[in-house]
This record gives sequence, structure tokens and C-alpha cells, in this order.
Amino acid sequence: MKRLIGLALLVVLSLFGYRSFSGWKAYQAYERFAEAWVRGDEAEAGKYGDAAAVRHALEERSLRGTPSGSILEAFRGTRYSVESRSRTAGGEVEFEVQQTIHFDPPGTTTAIGGAMYTHFRHRAIVRETPEGWRVVSFEPTYLDMGEIRHRP
Repeated sequence: MKRLIGLALLVVLSLFGYRSFSGWKAYQAYERFAEAWVRGDEAEAGKYGDAAAVRHALEERSLRGTPSGSILEAFRGTRYSVESRSRTAGGEVEFEVQQTIHFDPPGTTTAIGGAMYTHFRHRAIVRETPEGWRVVSFEPTYLDMGEIRHRP
């Protein structure tokens, strides 16, 4: 009886572990795609997204076409905050993530952290393919931007 309970527990933990690992790999593909979107790097985005998602994100929804995109001169880092994650009936993973981009505008140079920030909300769908997890839908929405107050 103890062996049966132990075996059942092992199966449940294995399934939970696989699902967690699978979700982590899906998120990793999303984050690398989002980083490529920030930099406008089509080749890098192509490694993590399908052709339609890359074209839509980099040509139709480019960061440079947003209100803050025109004043981005030097990137100083990005942060991500997952607002929701869910699985579709087809096994895809749908993310809603807030991205914060730290940057310097023209005429300002900071060593670390950036002088300004901008926020975006991304809705992304990631699908497992034979080549690995791929972003199949990526919809960035501009939220706001502002100054970072550095203390002297």
C-alpha cells in the first residue's frame, strides 16, 4: 500500500514538474521574443516566433512607432511582470505581461538604470512546435512613460 501511494505521489510530482518546466520554457521564448522586439532585431525574433508574429510585431507594431519609441536613444534594461498566464484548450500558453523599458532620451546619458522608463502590456500566445516553443501572437500596447528621479 505504501508503494502504491509513493508511486502515485511520484507520478503527480512528475506531472507537476513537467508542466512547470514546460511553462518556464514557454515564458523564456516569450521573453526572448520581447527583447528582440525592443531592439528591433528581426533575426533574433525569428528564432522565437513564427513569421507572421515577427512581421506583425516588428513591422506593424514596432517600438519605434509608439509615443516613447521616438525618443529612445540608449536602452538601459528591461523588466517583466507577469500579470496572467493561462493554457488554452489546444495546449498553447497565453501570457499577459507588463514590460518596463529603462532608457536614455537624446541628450541624456546615464551609466546605469536610465533617465526614463516606458511601460507596455503584452498579450502573447506561445505554442509548442517541433522546433521548440514559438510566439504565434504578440500584441504590445503602450501604457505610459516618465522620468526616473535620481537623487544627487
